[in-house]
Amino acid sequence: MIRPVVKKDILTVLKKSLIAIKNNDLVKLRDQSFHTVHNSSIYQDEYSISVSVVIYSLYKVLEKEKEYFNMNGFKSLLSLELKKSIHYLEREDMKLYSASLKKIISSLTKLDKNVNHYISDVMESTKVKKASNIHSHGLSVGKAAELLGLTKWELMPYFGQTRTYDNKYNMSKKVEERILFARRVFGVK
Repeated sequence: MIRPVVKKDILTVLKKSLIAIKNNDLVKLRDQSFHTVHNSSIYQDEYSISVSVVIYSLYKVLEKEKEYFNMNGFKSLLSLELKKSIHYLEREDMKLYSASLKKIISSLTKLDKNVNHYISDVMESTKVKKASNIHSHGLSVGKAAELLGLTKWELMPYFGQTRTYDNKYNMSKKVEERILFARRVFGVK
């Protein structure tokens, strides 16, 4: 069973991706791939992750469109399969939905041998984003890395680019403030 919030979000991403492909708008397609990576890091469900993989792979292949021939036929196939995916997801026929997404990946793999690398990129990006979310909720970088099977060294460049440490909720309080807080909690003067 798919969560209603996940279903709604995936449908929005698929519909916007379909429009982006139709309009040759790679920036919007890339944005949708980033959005799905964010969702897959939050919900960790197979549906968000599979859409992340498909949309990012589509973006990477279409980014190199000039290297291929007969892209109009290929885009027609993509559009048809995306429409089917939307239809199946709306009806919550997850078996046919998944099959439709697999057909897109299969088509992409036939066109571009690097699709497996794109899929790996999405999976790693999802792990790193999830680790960042865990870290922003107070766990150490080491613990976040351990929970997701990553090394601290894999996470550090990403954390260096984010500004989670600037978040007011992540700032340590001064010792005096902590003592006053502890006294209030325990009713000590």
